[in-house]
Amino acid sequence: MDHVGLVALAATAAVEAGSLLVTRYGPGVRTRAKSGLHDVVTEADGQAESLIRTMLSASCPDSVIVGEETGASGAGEVEWCVDPIDGTHNFARGLGLYAVSIGVSVRGEPVGGAVYDPTRGELFTAADGVLRIDGRPPPPRVTEPDPLPVVLTDIPTPGVRDPAEARLHAELVETADVRRIGSSALALAYVAAGRADLAVNADVFVWDVAAGRSLVRASGGGFVGVPGEPGTERRSGFVAWGPLFAGHGRRLSDRLAEFAELAVRNSSNAWPCPTTTVFDASHDADLS
Repeated sequence: MDHVGLVALAATAAVEAGSLLVTRYGPGVRTRAKSGLHDVVTEADGQAESLIRTMLSASCPDSVIVGEETGASGAGEVEWCVDPIDGTHNFARGLGLYAVSIGVSVRGEPVGGAVYDPTRGELFTAADGVLRIDGRPPPPRVTEPDPLPVVLTDIPTPGVRDPAEARLHAELVETADVRRIGSSALALAYVAAGRADLAVNADVFVWDVAAGRSLVRASGGGFVGVPGEPGTERRSGFVAWGPLFAGHGRRLSDRLAEFAELAVRNSSNAWPCPTTTVFDASHDADLS
């Protein structure tokens, strides 16, 4: 199966899982905590992941499936990275900001992925560097960057008292139009689609971003993990940006890297705060 076929399979599985989720969605869904107050799971997470695993295994048996809820299984050159519900808190409370995310890699290299928004019936895919929204090329982007960029972030992390995260959020609010949507997968999809200019989070695993990072890169934007790419056992932060905001994105990723380095140096969970600003409101057209 070529890369386009693999992403088509991921998209089909994501849509099927999304169809299941809309029948389980709404206020009153019971949750239980996993690793912390902001990391929860519902019964629907497991049901959706099971459905996805069944579909992927049936069509591509010689592959590895890494799922948020049930870990890794299988063997082969193709690896699927599955988040059955990215935005579980929103899902459980009846807030329609959640997504199914499936990223695909071949021999360790990301080749694409699918993010499906069940609430809006909207499908974002990327295969071999080509972005599609509901199977069509995205609409044309504006050609001049907004002087007040829209930034999607879940910083400061719920349940984490980190003065550096609070400081970073305060700086972002001073220089950008900041929104909190509670789903890294959707945040990355929206940056790829040009609906937001940057996205930044400080506490994610690989399944949160495996599909979305391919979407952003296919749009001509950038994605970096800070201090490195997130994994299955290792949390990390990320910064993503649209093609008109490369300079902003690089400055913001450098800022997160400063925090991470100082945290390691001081053996502290609370990142000390450098005094430089995140970025100014100047245009980035010359910083591609």
